[in-house]
Parts: sequence; C-alpha cells; structure tokens
Amino acid sequence: MALVNLDGVPLTQVGFPIRSGSFNPGSWTTIDTVDAVNEAIISIGQIWTTDGGSHTINTTGSSSLGWRTNNVAVSNAGTIVKVGLAAVDNTSGPPARAVNVANVITFNVSRSIVGSSGGITDNAWQEHVPDNGSMTIANGDIVAFCTQMTARGGTDLYNTGGVSPPFANTSFPCVTTYTGGSYLFSGFLPTVRISFSDGARGYFIGGAVQNGAATAVTWSSGSAQKEYGNAFTLPFPARIYGVVASLATTGPVDFVLYSTPFGTPVAERTISLSQRQVGVAGIGTVHMLFTTPYDAQANQPLAIIFKPGATNITTYYRSVSLAWDQDQDSGGDACYGAYRATASFFPLYTDRYMIGATLQGFLHPARSSHILGL
Repeated sequence: MALVNLDGVPLTQVGFPIRSGSFNPGSWTTIDTVDAVNEAIISIGQIWTTDGGSHTINTTGSSSLGWRTNNVAVSNAGTIVKVGLAAVDNTSGPPARAVNVANVITFNVSRSIVGSSGGITDNAWQEHVPDNGSMTIANGDIVAFCTQMTARGGTDLYNTGGVSPPFANTSFPCVTTYTGGSYLFSGFLPTVRISFSDGARGYFIGGAVQNGAATAVTWSSGSAQKEYGNAFTLPFPARIYGVVASLATTGPVDFVLYSTPFGTPVAERTISLSQRQVGVAGIGTVHMLFTTPYDAQANQPLAIIFKPGATNITTYYRSVSLAWDQDQDSGGDACYGAYRATASFFPLYTDRYMIGATLQGFLHPARSSHILGL
C-alpha cells in the first residue's frame, strides 16, 4: 500500500465548516417572515442519507423534522403551522416549489402545530415528530422540506433562520419563499435535517445545518484559553499538506497540526502567518502549506489549531443542535471543536471552528513488486 497524491494543488479540505472553506461567517439571518395563511418556506434539493440507503419517515420511531427559527410570535389557538416533506413540482418554476393545490402544499408526511401549543419556540432549533403521513426517501431523491402557515389567529408570525450561500445565485439546492402571494428565490441554503423512523438521517447535499448565527471568538496568548480549532480523525491514512482557515488578525499567528490532542498534544507541523502578509485586517480566508507534509495514520486523533501570539486574533465557530449533525460537513461527527489552556485539549462536540486541514495524498492499493531478474 502507498499514499498517492491527487493531481493539482492540495485543497481537499477536512474540518472547515460549510462548503469546504467558502463561507461567510456573518451570513446567518432571517430567510423570510411567515404571517399570512398559506405563506411558506420551501427547501428543495437532493437528500443524502447517512448510510446511502432508502429510509422511511412517518409517525413512529425516531422520525423527526429539524429546522431553525429566528423571532417567533406563535401563541394563538387559531394558528396552525404545518412542517413536513413533499414532492417537488416539476411543472412550475423557477423558482422551484413543492407540489401544491392553489398554493396549499401537498404534504406526504407532516406535523400540524397549533399556535397555542408552544410547539414552535423562539430563536431555537426545532424538532417535530410527524403526526400524519409517510414518505420513503432514497439516497439522492429530490425532496421539498416545507413549513406553511395553513391558518392564522390574531397577529401570529414566525421567522425562519438560514445561511446565505457563499456564491451568488446558488441555484440547487435552494430555498423558495411563498409570501405576499409570490414565489421568490431566497438566496439561502437549506438549513434543515430529516430523521427517519429507523434512526438514519437525511441532509440536503450542499445544505448548511447550523443552529443559529456563528459565534465570534477573540483571544491571544494571554487569554485563559490559548488555542482553539478542530479535532478530527480520518478513517484511512492520508497526507496532510496544510491548513485552510478564516480569521482576522492584527498580529502573528501559528497554525498547528497536533497529534494526541486529548492526551499529551504533540505539535507535528506548524506554519506561521504575519499580519503584514494578509490582504485585509478583517475576517478573511487563508490557505497555507506546511514546510513538509505529515502522513497521518488511519483513525489517528489529530487537531488543527489556531495559536496566536500576544496580539488578539478573531475567528468564528458554528454550532449544530446535535453532535451527529456534524455529518453535514467534511469529516462528519469525527470532526468537532476543541480548545485548551496549556495541557490537553477539551472537546466541543456540537461546535466547529473556521479551520481545517488540506489533504492531497490518499491510500492506494498499489505496491512495489520485487522479483529476481526484474
């Protein structure tokens, strides 16, 4: 067996959250306000299931629909909000939309939430177990995940939160709003998750599962916690060439690859960046190579870390509701945040910092043959 490099610059990334290094950490905001009958937020794209198989979501087992609110005022007994899944309308659009009859979504599986039940909470990740229907989804199926106000009492409303895409007009997956009597492209990424009855999960390919806004962290070598970053393991041997990170710096910073981060951390590779070398003092993404690459072993505990000097740097971390939602990003739930003062690192299973390792060499089954006379 041998490690073989892919052609091209080593930019295969593990660890950096959301879109492999293309991410605006300040991008979380309200997708739209739903405050009238039949208004809806509709996420559309291909579903990736965690084992690549087909699974059913219904009213049993671990079935659940996960999404994120911003400000909410839903308390009237006359309000009903439906959360569920539907087929995609292949006769209308763009923008893409769910199958509907006179703009009332035809849900295959759903949960109906009465406004006075307290079932939709303010500025929080929501989990709703369906109370009607069933839908079987295969890996790669195109699906619509929808919330729709089917009845409104008083002045009830809810705002749905989401992550803006890193590129203009990210067209698929997408989020469509139906508000004010019109279907509109929102410019957001699907920020939702499906849990199936058997415990498997489904995520939108290219989506962005995130529980609220990314959080800024500012620190230096004089802070109580001196280093932040991500711990990760790889299921196969690989060659790590460098680091990708997003930060603002007005002073020098080291990027360090550690082994045994939760025991006695060993700095395997370090690369330094001067504040004089960057294009902007504010938040920006950087790509750097170690002087020599590091060959990681399968399932070896590692961490890729920011280590500033005496001057503050700033980065962000994004959080998910449950640790398994790290599966939306590279490295899966074997990658998560970590920090330390001076001894071992401490794990943060539902957080992930804006830093990752860049890989180029991967295990190849080829090996040398040694035969006499050849």
